[in-house]
Formats: sequence, C-alpha cells, structure tokens
Amino acid sequence: MKIEGKNLKQNPKVNAVRKAILVMETISKAQRSLSIKEISAALGMPKSTLHHLVSTLTEFGFLAQDPDTRKYNIGLHLVEIGQAYLEQLDLRSIAHPFLERLAQAVGETVHLLILDQYDVVYIDKVENLSQPTSLRCSSYIGRRIDAYATAAGKILLSYLPETTIQDYLAHQTLTPKTDYTITDPLELGKQFQQVKADGFALDRQENEVGLQCVGAPIFNRDAQCIAALSISGPAGRLTKERIEAVLIPKAKEVAEQISRALGYCLR
Repeated sequence: MKIEGKNLKQNPKVNAVRKAILVMETISKAQRSLSIKEISAALGMPKSTLHHLVSTLTEFGFLAQDPDTRKYNIGLHLVEIGQAYLEQLDLRSIAHPFLERLAQAVGETVHLLILDQYDVVYIDKVENLSQPTSLRCSSYIGRRIDAYATAAGKILLSYLPETTIQDYLAHQTLTPKTDYTITDPLELGKQFQQVKADGFALDRQENEVGLQCVGAPIFNRDAQCIAALSISGPAGRLTKERIEAVLIPKAKEVAEQISRALGYCLR
C-alpha cells in the first residue's frame, strides 16, 4: 500500500505537520488498524521517526492504539473534527430556506455567520432582490471581519466561556471601524452580558457608517451557540421603532426555528 508521489525518502525536508497528515491519511484509507511496520512500509518513513509521531498523535486523540494488537486507528478527536465540519455543512443547508423567508418577510439582507478565532465569517447571504429598496451589502460568503463591531459577532462572543471572554477583553485591540465602534473593553463586556440576557444584539453603525444590523443566536442540539443570523439594512430604514417592533422579534423567531431544526430543544 505505497502512497504514490508521497515517498518521504525522496523529500527529506518535509515538515512534521505534513508527516502527521500523511500518517492519518494512510490509516484512514486503509480502513483498518495499522502497525508501525505497516505505516512505515506505506510511507517509506523510518520506524524510529514514526514512533515519536504516532505517540504524539495518540496523546492528542488524533490516533487511538489498540492495547491488544498495538495497532493504530483514527482517534476520537479526529472524528470530532470531521463531525464539526459536517455540522457546518448541515447548518448552512438547513438554515438557508429560513433565511430566504426572513429576507422576504423583512425586505432586508440576511446573513448567516460563524465565529473563527475572534473573527466572524459569512457562510451564507440572502438578499431580497424583489424589492428595489433592499440594501446591497458589500458582504460576501467567505468574508472575514472583526467580531466585536458586528451584531452577529457580539452574539457569538457573548456565548463563549467566561474565562475566554475576559481574556479576549484583556488582550483584543478594539480598533475603531467608525465613530460608533465600541472600543472600551468594560463597555463591550457589559454589552456581552446584556446580549446574552436579551437573546439578541445590535450593530448601530459600529462596523460601517450607514449600516445597522440585528443579530440572534443559533444553537445546536447540545445547546451550544454555533452561529448567528443577522438582518442588515440602511440606518435610515432600520429605525429604533422598527428594530424593536419588527426586526428583533423576527430575528429571534427565525433563529429559534433554525435551532429547533438543528435539534435544539428550548428548556
């Protein structure tokens, strides 16, 4: 079971990360447990090098060793990572019809975002093109921006563990995006507390002048906040009265519907 084009003897400068990936890939493709000798033969890697590598991968849960045969298979942590990726794919496919109906109902642009490190990443976007007054946002799927100045970002940050939030507030540079951006860590921390209590967040031209947003949390079956939806529109149209009477209730309602579709049960 030689890996074509990946003979490590021909590439002595290959780094440790690539070696680890090749080991896990080899075991995965074999669809059975492999011994050090078998992995060595497949990759052309010295057994002395492999012993240290598989030991580290096992320690972190990427591989698992059978105590009887001493062979190695894919570990639980690697399975969990794969499951998280699949859940993200499921999230978008499940959420999209709800986002379409929400965009149609409120006549504004609707986004679906996740947190990656301390940035929010757009993973879906629906514009209500049937109405000429619908705002054409500069956002696009895959775009990454600082979380602290967005409604969805405040949602996702507020549901992090408290120790993580405090570390974030202590070390994150809160660069002003506009004159309305919150740059005081204490004030932002208070907003996080309020956001979690209220179940929604607002972006009052904090990331882009003239643009306001309403965000609401989306939970998975384990009651983890894994994403947020946002409704975006021009500040002149997203008045205080409309935000409070229409957009906040609608955002929370649809976020709850998506959460239920993902298996979340309200307690």
